[in-house]
Amino acid sequence: MLAKQGDAPSMKAARLYGTRDMRVEDIDKPTAGPGEALIRIHACGVCPSDVRGYTGAGAHRGSFPRTPGHEWTGIIEALGPPADDGGGAPSIHTDDANAPKPLALGDRVVADWRYVCGRCYQCRRGVFNYCENMRRAVRGGFAEYGVAPLTQLRRLPDNVSFEDASFCEPLACILNAHSGTRIDVGDDVVIVGSGPIGMLHLQVARHRGARLIVSDPIAQRLEIAKTLGAHDVIDASATDPVARVMQLTEGRGADAVIVAVGAPEPIRQGLQMGAINGRVQLFAGTYPTVEIPTDPNLIHYRQLVVTGSHDFTPHHFSTALRLIQYGIVRPRPLISHRFTLDGVVEAFETTANRRGMKSMVSIA
Repeated sequence: MLAKQGDAPSMKAARLYGTRDMRVEDIDKPTAGPGEALIRIHACGVCPSDVRGYTGAGAHRGSFPRTPGHEWTGIIEALGPPADDGGGAPSIHTDDANAPKPLALGDRVVADWRYVCGRCYQCRRGVFNYCENMRRAVRGGFAEYGVAPLTQLRRLPDNVSFEDASFCEPLACILNAHSGTRIDVGDDVVIVGSGPIGMLHLQVARHRGARLIVSDPIAQRLEIAKTLGAHDVIDASATDPVARVMQLTEGRGADAVIVAVGAPEPIRQGLQMGAINGRVQLFAGTYPTVEIPTDPNLIHYRQLVVTGSHDFTPHHFSTALRLIQYGIVRPRPLISHRFTLDGVVEAFETTANRRGMKSMVSIA
């Protein structure tokens, strides 16, 4: 996207010029190319990765100025020419009467922001989240309009709101984590961190039949955890979380621990909470990179399985939308603050300072 040029149609967009320097400006309205759709954006969630780019806590990706935002949803306003006429994502031809109908003007959609090639070594192994030719299919969600390949759009069911659908991307990441961290019916599961990500983890683990323990130092977040199904909560500001987990599990520890906070102490605690044959999922990255001293005997003698998780696959994204559609995951209670596009800087500052839970920007 470029600054406003001449008499070209314009739109409002949030433009990041550098660390904590974001401005809402008029820029050229994009047009849909071959195989693409122009979407009138209605809602975009503020992701921690967006905030790291804003505060300078993470590596800046791309040049300045740019429009951040990838958790966006909206309505198709225009369609570009068929992809076969000039590149873009391939169009799909089928005679299957049961195939989903093609996307059309007026459809409500959510965008999977990454395009995978399906041909590289990792894609052939089914590890699509590590596609060697991955590229961004969409960008710039904090704007009035966006463009996306039709192949990356999912039509919203009638009962799924724009705000709820904007959680598809973070929920897809969580489903990827759960696919590598076994949770059985009746397992004791600890979730370290009860922010929006931790509470999505909680809802998925609850659906798997787990007994749920949540640890966090913020009382308001623990109250939300209880409303979403946590059986026990631990105020980490007043209680030793490791000792309390051992007490709650009769000294065994947790069958699975999900560390949803990217900080040394919660990670150290998560490793200590694991039971014999326990699984510990390190979901959150650390910024900046840190080294965490740990006793390898803890892992060795308890037979702990320690795993990480990064990103998601197209299947996880589609599954996330289904979980929201059928009420298995309820994103709405996680939204604590709503802003207009003109208030986007306040939305970012709210998230950066850990005030409330999820910040949502309503654009239309």
